[in-house]
Amino acid sequence: MISNLSPLRPKYLAILNRFVMSKQPVIWIMCLINMLYCIQEINAQTTSQLKRAWELADRQSQLLYKELQLVKKNDSALASPRTLDENNDLVAVKRGDWTSGFYPGVLWYLYEKSGKHKWKELAGQVTASVEDEQYNGKTHDMGFKIFCSVGNGYRLTANPHYRDVIIQSAKTLATRFNPKVGCIRSWDHNSHRWDFPVIIDNMLNLELLFEATKLTGDSTYYHIAISHANTTMKNHFRSDYSTYHVIDYNPTTGAVQHKNTHQGFSDESTWARGEAWALYGYTMCYRETGDPKYLQQAEKVAHWLFAHPHMPKDLIPYWDFDAPNIPQEPRDVSAATIIASGLLELSTFSSQGKDYLKKARTILSNLIDNYMSPPAKNKGFILLHSTGSKPSNSEVDKPLSYADYYFLEALLREENLRSERTQSSLVRKDPEGKLIYFPDINGNRIPDFSRVGYHQGDQSLPQVDNVISLRPTADGTDQQMIQAAIDEISARPLGKNGYRGAILLKKGVYNIPGSLQIKSSGIVLRGEGEAEGETLLRGTGQQQRSLLKIVGDDNYVEDQSKSRRIAEKYIPVGRKYIIVDDSRDFQVNEQVLLSYDLNEAWINAIKMDQIVPREGTKQWTTKEYNLKFERKISAISGDTLFLDNPIVMAIDPQFGSASVVPFTFPGRIQEVGVENLRFESEFASATDENHAWIAIDMDKIENAWVRNITARYFGYAAVSLGALAKQVTVTKSNCLDSKSQITGGRRYSFNNNGQLNLFSALYTTEGRHDYVTGARTLGPNVFRLSTATNTHADIGPHHRWAVGTLYEQIDTDGEINVQDRGNWGSGHGWAGVTQVVWNCHVKSATVQQPWASGQNFAIGLRGEKSQGRLKGRVTGFWENQNKKLLIQSLYEQQLNDRLNK
Repeated sequence: MISNLSPLRPKYLAILNRFVMSKQPVIWIMCLINMLYCIQEINAQTTSQLKRAWELADRQSQLLYKELQLVKKNDSALASPRTLDENNDLVAVKRGDWTSGFYPGVLWYLYEKSGKHKWKELAGQVTASVEDEQYNGKTHDMGFKIFCSVGNGYRLTANPHYRDVIIQSAKTLATRFNPKVGCIRSWDHNSHRWDFPVIIDNMLNLELLFEATKLTGDSTYYHIAISHANTTMKNHFRSDYSTYHVIDYNPTTGAVQHKNTHQGFSDESTWARGEAWALYGYTMCYRETGDPKYLQQAEKVAHWLFAHPHMPKDLIPYWDFDAPNIPQEPRDVSAATIIASGLLELSTFSSQGKDYLKKARTILSNLIDNYMSPPAKNKGFILLHSTGSKPSNSEVDKPLSYADYYFLEALLREENLRSERTQSSLVRKDPEGKLIYFPDINGNRIPDFSRVGYHQGDQSLPQVDNVISLRPTADGTDQQMIQAAIDEISARPLGKNGYRGAILLKKGVYNIPGSLQIKSSGIVLRGEGEAEGETLLRGTGQQQRSLLKIVGDDNYVEDQSKSRRIAEKYIPVGRKYIIVDDSRDFQVNEQVLLSYDLNEAWINAIKMDQIVPREGTKQWTTKEYNLKFERKISAISGDTLFLDNPIVMAIDPQFGSASVVPFTFPGRIQEVGVENLRFESEFASATDENHAWIAIDMDKIENAWVRNITARYFGYAAVSLGALAKQVTVTKSNCLDSKSQITGGRRYSFNNNGQLNLFSALYTTEGRHDYVTGARTLGPNVFRLSTATNTHADIGPHHRWAVGTLYEQIDTDGEINVQDRGNWGSGHGWAGVTQVVWNCHVKSATVQQPWASGQNFAIGLRGEKSQGRLKGRVTGFWENQNKKLLIQSLYEQQLNDRLNK
């Protein structure tokens, strides 16, 4: 059974009773062992059942596809299988039939479960045969036909063509909405009987409308769906929450004219599948809106279903709860599958979730054990014993395509619940294990963060040979000795591998009263370990300084003669190409600056010329916002330049001009590493301000690394990267027990002001801003897999518009904030944009959306959602709060996808 103890309950309770009543320890232990064995037996049966169901679904669906191809030889317009006739021959339908989308949906579900490419191909093929229904305005069944087929295709592939079909389908469906009635018209037939019929089934078409609003930003579809749900709630339900099948409205006044049935036993009976549609539909409406009245409606429908005396013990309902010959009446397996799928989702929202989950699992268990087709029988349908329309004596005790569809949907929902993992709607794994991305209406998507750190992750950190070995001096000249060794190696030529060599500092204490400086490429400073008692660089004396300063020379040398204007109206986040007005002067592998000069309209749009002033507050000015993103041209096609890293802030002409200019940086050093060292600063007191301030300070450098270092007692940072530090990896390092006043400009444990840098596997304690970026820090940049304890402020972008940072798997007892910081500092304002907080664990977090120019994201964040410093700011994109994500590390998954791992 699927977590259903009923068959084992007598045995289970007897064991439990003996366990409780026994006073002998040996018997207690034996009883516990037996009880655990029972639980294992249940779990094994569960796994076996699910495996059996999926194996049958795979075999049957292959057979059904072959049978479909056979009938299509006689009529190529046939699109999808529906049922079997009285001779058990396959009945297939054309795309206009309301059931045409279910079999494509079955194939998509098989692809989702198995990851087999063959199912993707078949699903795409069958889906294509129903896509033209997007223009069919003569039916309300657009959700069934399009969303079950094309909708699943889009969810599992992110194919933009499917997106377009969904949007057009919603436009077509919306034409059937009558604002006076407040509903979408269901049927056009039976006009002699009804003027404006609306059936309870129509609730299932609303999901298409909700999706269209997400895809387009047009709330019209959303409001139509809400209106339909509210009107249906008002008129389709009896006082006990049973449903009518058909409500006929006056299309001019909106008044209810008739309450009837079409497929139920009588006007006042409750048709089982209609009640199932209601349960499923209002659960879905709650998911899409968060409106508690829809949750309450779904709960009341569920209560009616399972309190009804005619609900069978196996929870597979008869076709109508008021059918006259129960228990000899036919069952409706299709209703059971819809109920099971709806209950599984409802269990995730409701305080009665455990009971709903138990009932759903009972239904699935009984369907698997008693209602599945024998293998290779029934032309390939999976489930038997459904009822289409008993009053018409049509499809009675037959397989139905929609029973199979909702059965597989329920199985997937069950397995997702068991895994306790969920996926983002913006970026997710497809069934074959690769990431797919879902853009917003303007094409913006979560960007690729994988090309950061040392050689953009394409190379592992190197092992450079030692060429000099040192021990602590006896006369206190450690700094001079180490600096002399650095200078000696700096004078050597670079090897073919780009390195000059490593200096090994043997175990011991090295006193550094000033600063060590590395100004040349290819040098590694290495110790024999960063733990206490190993290699220690101790900053002595009373002076704020960087203990190890690694800095190149000069700045960008821009070739303005080759600067070219970007010839596009809008470039969305996540894109890796741009179109210029003339590409002839550019070359593949050339370094370029993507320059975005922001204007007064932008400053005004984000209201950073309106910061509430206090002493020292500076309003933002355009001269500070010439953003220069470093990129490399990976390919050229016509006037299109393909870039190594994505756009991380949308480029919008209304907010400024953008251009591309080649550059060189002759003074920037590279291939420098610091590893296996401990750094400490002497200090006079816990609030001492006059001592070594930064352990490792790097700037004007690229393709460098810091690994396995510990910094203790510094006032500012263990590692601080300047604005011209690029492609640096900082990993497996610690910043401990900072000593300073606890106020601004202090305790920025791992500080990044540069581009394309990776901070990973770090630990901090007693910091303020432990993993932090500064003003105009341009990405992508990544902080990941790190912990902060005893924090005194927040993690995140600190001020003045950092762009494109991923914070993932950060665990802190404090806060992560991405917000308008207002007049803090000298006018911090908006801290950043395209800041992605992914799978982090926090005490609390604020993630807000700037007034313009982009979005910030909190996905899978565990912790409290906070309002933030200033009221009236728009909440950013929040999703799956306090839930476990299937993709625990977005960076790793993006890197593995890129490297085809």
